[in-house]
Amino acid sequence: MRRAWASCVCVLVACAPAPDEGDLRAAPAQAGALRQGFGEPEARQAARLATDGGEARDLRQRVRELELRVAELEADGEALRSANAELEDERAQRAGAVSELRNELALETARRMEREQEWLAYTRAIAELELPLPEEVAFEADLPPGETSSEPLPDAPAPLVDLGRSTEILRSMRTLLLLEQVAGLDLLEAGVPCDGWTGPVVFRLLDGHGRLAGGLFAERMRLEGSRAGRTITIVLEEGYETRSGARIPFTAGAQGESGVRRITLPHVDPEPWLQELSELFADQGLDDPLDDGRWSLSVVRHTLNGLLREDGASGWYRLRQLGGVHSGVLRDVQLEHFDADGVLERRLFCDRLRVLREDRGVLLSLEDGTQVRGDQKTPFLGGRFRVYLPRADVEAWTRAGVPGLTEPE
Repeated sequence: MRRAWASCVCVLVACAPAPDEGDLRAAPAQAGALRQGFGEPEARQAARLATDGGEARDLRQRVRELELRVAELEADGEALRSANAELEDERAQRAGAVSELRNELALETARRMEREQEWLAYTRAIAELELPLPEEVAFEADLPPGETSSEPLPDAPAPLVDLGRSTEILRSMRTLLLLEQVAGLDLLEAGVPCDGWTGPVVFRLLDGHGRLAGGLFAERMRLEGSRAGRTITIVLEEGYETRSGARIPFTAGAQGESGVRRITLPHVDPEPWLQELSELFADQGLDDPLDDGRWSLSVVRHTLNGLLREDGASGWYRLRQLGGVHSGVLRDVQLEHFDADGVLERRLFCDRLRVLREDRGVLLSLEDGTQVRGDQKTPFLGGRFRVYLPRADVEAWTRAGVPGLTEPE
């Protein structure tokens, strides 16, 4: 059989045509093309494997991060469970304490009721006793030797003050404070009215919710008012304030008074206060007329503004309003103060302004008023404010006919 196959192969080889020279030259190129065809899929496969390897590393890194996050969350959950357990223990302890306190309160209430019942029984027993005193027993007063108790007792002295007016002052002041919406100050005791003041007085201090916050106690109370400044000042003398059980004495006043507290009510019309509580205002001249008709108000205002404007190196004053002149005193006055650049710094309101002669210069004495800087309104300290003009020529002011330095023509 093998011999037969060998014979066939020989015959086929012998019969096959011989290759030409061109086929022999093309054979290497065809072999290279075949090798290149087989190599390209292998390269793509290697690149794909490399890419898959990078993604696998990223996935492994992401898995590790997620595992760490899961571990953190488990730790946090354990901490929360521990804190919750502590809160539950604390809640249980507090519930037990509350229960004990309730039991103690119930026991103390029962004891108090028992003591009250015993006291009622005791008082009933005392009331049922009938023990009349012997007729011969007499109670006599312990008198000095030589005096007897048979003399008639003197009549009770008549009251020195009108207590009805004290009640009216209390009612009027509480009403005025209520109308001015002063919610933190409540007058409890108005005392006895005297010459220009009343006392002793007691105020109750309240917080923003109407609860008791303290108290004010003073031997004397008087009032100061300003029509021009539209303020009322409650002046308390020789007293103290109480807060949280502590007693705080009043500090010294501006004029050396011992223990003074001033309570200023801004933006208040003083007229109702003057009508209802006139005896509490000191001699401020609020009832005097504004003008006596002896001066020309326009001339006075023009003259003063010219004199005030002469020295403007460091600022100047301007008389903005003049309500009148009475006995050489300017009434219902408004002054404006400007700096050297002409910018308004403050405004001064007063009921009275006096022009006084000094050794060097002129002094403007303002009484019962306020000063306003921007939106801040402050009453005069001690009811007075002074403006000293050292460069003013006194003789020039006198020749100009300024009220207070000369008489009207």
